[in-house]
Amino acid sequence: MDLKQLQYFVVSVESGSFKKAAEMLYTTQPHISKSIKNLETELNVQLLERKARGVEVTESGKKIYEYACNMLVDASRIHAAVEEDEKVLRVISAAGDRFATLFGAYCEGRAEKNLKVWYRDSTVEEIFPSLHHRTFDIGFFYADQRQMIAYLQMIKRKHLEFTALGQTEPILYVGPQNPLYGAESVAERELKSLKYVQIQDFYNRPEMHLMEGGMDYLDYQNQRQVMVTNNRSLLTQIILTTSLANISSARFPDILTGSKDIHAIPIRGMKNRMTFAYVKRLHGDLPEEAKQFVRMFFAAAEAQTYRSEERRVGKECRSRWSPYH
Repeated sequence: MDLKQLQYFVVSVESGSFKKAAEMLYTTQPHISKSIKNLETELNVQLLERKARGVEVTESGKKIYEYACNMLVDASRIHAAVEEDEKVLRVISAAGDRFATLFGAYCEGRAEKNLKVWYRDSTVEEIFPSLHHRTFDIGFFYADQRQMIAYLQMIKRKHLEFTALGQTEPILYVGPQNPLYGAESVAERELKSLKYVQIQDFYNRPEMHLMEGGMDYLDYQNQRQVMVTNNRSLLTQIILTTSLANISSARFPDILTGSKDIHAIPIRGMKNRMTFAYVKRLHGDLPEEAKQFVRMFFAAAEAQTYRSEERRVGKECRSRWSPYH
């Protein structure tokens, strides 16, 4: 038995499948399955029940899970003590490509400081267990008000801490095939007539729509979604070549702004704003490099006015960014 096997087991329990665990841990599904099978053989107990749609922890596995979590936490503390004098920054983000560009600029400016950087572009669903298991130090994401209800529950269960950095309004992104392509703005009621493509995330799951609350733009997307993808490049191509639309953050949109033919359209009467935030482990300080990046982010947010051009009619869609302090 080794720590890697325990990590595979814990992440499989929390993700509910070998496939998701493999994606989060940068390995293959067969390797995860084989490692856990070897662990079960060594302990002479079945830890997970294999099912068609994933895995479920057994009663014996629940007991081992608690011990495994404690052992992994202790091991991470040992590693942290060894790396105490090193400059390390481990970031996981579901904030899109603009955020990644900003992060890249920060790292470029720190290149001479011998900074070690790990950066993963991910989903919100993967951020929380990755922080919980100390694979990463800080995670960034944005969410609307109803999403936050679910996310805050997950954050609490994983013993994480949430800090809001600011708010921005959601924006409608469309391509040339969409009937609203030439619009200067759209009313919220017009969103009901569109069909959507979305980035895959926790909120896409059917059970999320059993939550209390009125209809909002994410309901429109989920009820009328035609396609869900975890590939942002594919998302961009779908917007460009079909009539499918997407609603995302004006601050860090999933739609890549490198395409001049994708138009960003303000939504009139939209009261539901999106919060941009970071999460970290509840008990423990952020690494100094992470603190410096957050400070740099605030400076960049205040120094710039982020715009998405609605090129066809020559209008500007200004992102009203409200940073918290």
